[in-house]
Amino acid sequence: MSEEKGTIEKLMAVQPFKVFDSHGHPGLEKKGIADRPGSIDFWCGDTVVARSMMGARAFLGDPNPFKVITKAEECPNLTPEVFVQYMDMAGVEAMCLQCIHGITDPFPGNPNGWKWYVPNEYVKKEFIDAFPGRFTAVGGVHQRYGKQAAVEMVISAKECGFPGIKIHPPTIGYPNNPDLYPAYEKCQELGLHVQIHTGVEELPGTRAKYQHPVYVDDVAMDFPKLKILQLHCGVFNNPMMGLWNVMKHDNLYTDITIPHPTLMQFKYYWDMDHLRFLEFFMPDKVFYGTDFPLINMPIVSPWFFPLDLSLRQRWQISRIKNPWDRDVALKQALGVPADVFTRAEKLLRR
Repeated sequence: MSEEKGTIEKLMAVQPFKVFDSHGHPGLEKKGIADRPGSIDFWCGDTVVARSMMGARAFLGDPNPFKVITKAEECPNLTPEVFVQYMDMAGVEAMCLQCIHGITDPFPGNPNGWKWYVPNEYVKKEFIDAFPGRFTAVGGVHQRYGKQAAVEMVISAKECGFPGIKIHPPTIGYPNNPDLYPAYEKCQELGLHVQIHTGVEELPGTRAKYQHPVYVDDVAMDFPKLKILQLHCGVFNNPMMGLWNVMKHDNLYTDITIPHPTLMQFKYYWDMDHLRFLEFFMPDKVFYGTDFPLINMPIVSPWFFPLDLSLRQRWQISRIKNPWDRDVALKQALGVPADVFTRAEKLLRR
């Protein structure tokens, strides 16, 4: 039986569609970066986090990304316009941005902890208002200043028109801290959802114990009517517990955002068993996100999956120049359903 030339290639080709990226990080833009506490530490210094961002620097066009930089003027020329440029190139219709407000426990050399703050008002003005329809956001909340201050941070997110809040346990401690419960109650009252970071984090002063997804189970149990998005699915901490959370709780979802795509290639976190589990038990509760611009997308590679992808698939995916498209194509080839890449819009847009 003869076959039209090119039929197989046509069937394997990734069909274009609009993507909703559920997880992006503003605040690292060069303009005014020193005014946003903690943001400059992503680019400057000889630290774990600054070294991990060298891939992002290469992606953004830094001709010498492995050079240690120390000044704000040396930071990559990242702007809100650059976000939109790469989104347009990759067919990303919109992105949910993570406003952050957190202070770590004290640690050697930092008796007051390390602060990371990307204000709600900054993100609203520079991204959401400047590019209507392209961005939404969640507001940063922590309890370090007390229960009422945390509630006021929730109200700030609502006043900015955000659909939810972001809890960042690496910097603020356990997400099931009773001091956060009034903030969760306020979210329920105002109709906001809650996003909670799980997994691991390399930022200054952060502690892995706070990030275990088992603590998200408490929040979901105590607030069954509160919609919760578990971020990173417990990467490198306990991803299977992250999967169990999503299966157990009707009100809990997860994204498959990974801080550095190279980590994704290791079987511990991302293998066919995980995908089968996701597809069988929770096909409608998984969101796609990138962590842009933190993600080192240039190193996303199909060649780490010789047992799961054919040689032709690996070759075709490796030839995709746009790293965002390559990331989507790889996940699709591994079995991630197409609607995962658009599903987050229903929860994250108002």
